[in-house]
Amino acid sequence: MAKWFQLARSAVLLLAFLATPWMLRAQQSAAPDSADSKLDDIIKETQLSVGGKDTAGLVWWLPTEFWEQSAIQQGSSPEQARTTFGPMRAYTMVIVAVGKVGLGNINWHSESEIRSNTTLRDSDGQAYQPLKEISPDAQGIASIVKPVLANILGPTGQNLQILFFPAKTASGRLIADPTHAGNFSVILANLTAQKESEFAWRLPLSSLSPPKFCPVGKERVEANWKFCPWHGNRLDEVPPITQGAEPKKKEEKPQ
Repeated sequence: MAKWFQLARSAVLLLAFLATPWMLRAQQSAAPDSADSKLDDIIKETQLSVGGKDTAGLVWWLPTEFWEQSAIQQGSSPEQARTTFGPMRAYTMVIVAVGKVGLGNINWHSESEIRSNTTLRDSDGQAYQPLKEISPDAQGIASIVKPVLANILGPTGQNLQILFFPAKTASGRLIADPTHAGNFSVILANLTAQKESEFAWRLPLSSLSPPKFCPVGKERVEANWKFCPWHGNRLDEVPPITQGAEPKKKEEKPQ
């Protein structure tokens, strides 16, 4: 158990260090340059900003692969990382912070407001409420995450609410598998200017997938794209490129 907490603490310290620019980006007009690291890429794909009229915040999905990669960067072997954070695969972990922008401050929604108004929705439309009871392992990492982020980010970090949802559907299918095709979303009800706001992810994550390129123009494309946006050809059967030089990715991603 002591070893687990040591690795978890290292992972969270790295999380806080890497997460800061992306959290601040939601509140700034200009985004800072990102570090060339796999963790940065995972963060960019999993962290979504909450905007709209007089509203600020974020919705951040943290797949188990994020924790494993954090441990690997801290010196653990991939096998050790998978063993250490294996218990986290029982959950879909989401961090939420939402507030109303005032004069020079943000009036953050309380933990009870966020817990009672946040749901997870799988690809079939089934909704899941935040779990009230979680394992000691999950509780342990939550108890480390929040004070670290509060210390790093001040009021924003103090109002980050950590929610755990089920990892699987009733049939045993993973709700949010970052390495396979699929989709899921987090729904915020009555927490923004809209009655209901949806924050969705289309999978797999490109940061956790082999590079994929359009066979026509050789542009690098996102792992979850079905068609090349520049040439219109299907990408479903395009094999990933695992060796050789990677073609340059286009600067502008189509909407």
